[in-house]
Amino acid sequence: MRRIDIRRLNPSQDWKTRAQNKQSNIDNGLCEAKTGQTIWAELKPALKDLSKNKCWYCESREDRSDNTVDHFRPKSIYPWFALDYENFRFACTFCNSVRTNPETGESEGKGDHFPLLAGNRATNRIQRNTESFVLLDPCKTTDVGLLDFGDDGRPRPKYPNEETKNQRVLDSIKYYHLDHPDLNEARRLLALDIRDLIETGDELYPDLNTGNGAIDKAFETVVDSIARLIVAEAPFSVFAKKMVKGFQNREWVEDILECA
Repeated sequence: MRRIDIRRLNPSQDWKTRAQNKQSNIDNGLCEAKTGQTIWAELKPALKDLSKNKCWYCESREDRSDNTVDHFRPKSIYPWFALDYENFRFACTFCNSVRTNPETGESEGKGDHFPLLAGNRATNRIQRNTESFVLLDPCKTTDVGLLDFGDDGRPRPKYPNEETKNQRVLDSIKYYHLDHPDLNEARRLLALDIRDLIETGDELYPDLNTGNGAIDKAFETVVDSIARLIVAEAPFSVFAKKMVKGFQNREWVEDILECA
């Protein structure tokens, strides 16, 4: 999960006007929230661009599914927020819709789930700023930083000893289906690729600048390969960067991270 700056989304005035009109009809009971689908679907390309074509929750760019515009606060529970673009997230079907985890047999996926930690649900925009919710929000930097991963590619809490933070991450892993076996395996293989690149770099590094152009070129290729894995455009780039940071005691790896 990478932090997304939703403020960079700037719908046209025409879109905002149509969205406001539809929202007014929803608020007045003239139609259901789901009837606004054609309007929010127009922003799908722009939402996709904000995340470099990746799901905002799992950072997958593979075609696991038809990606969609997810309502962070479900429109079935928060109909008054159905057409507000600040509530939109770009999500793959496995994160957004309820599916069975083939490894555990449990139902996972966000669907209409939006559990609260405590208190009442927000009933307007002002109240939403103080609503205490469970699910990690990719638009909140403090939320994104709570998610961690093991070398095996499995997601886990970064602060397991802090009860509330730990539970938020565990619930988010389930509701966003972040532990789907395909995702775990993709991240595990990525970690192995990074390890192999690091080992190759370690072998080449002592002989740099000794007049052997082949070694210099091979090392440059290794560095470029690692850099490409941790840029924002790369699938699972947050995970990749966490794996690379595990080797930052090497001077040459630290240089890559500083430039990323």
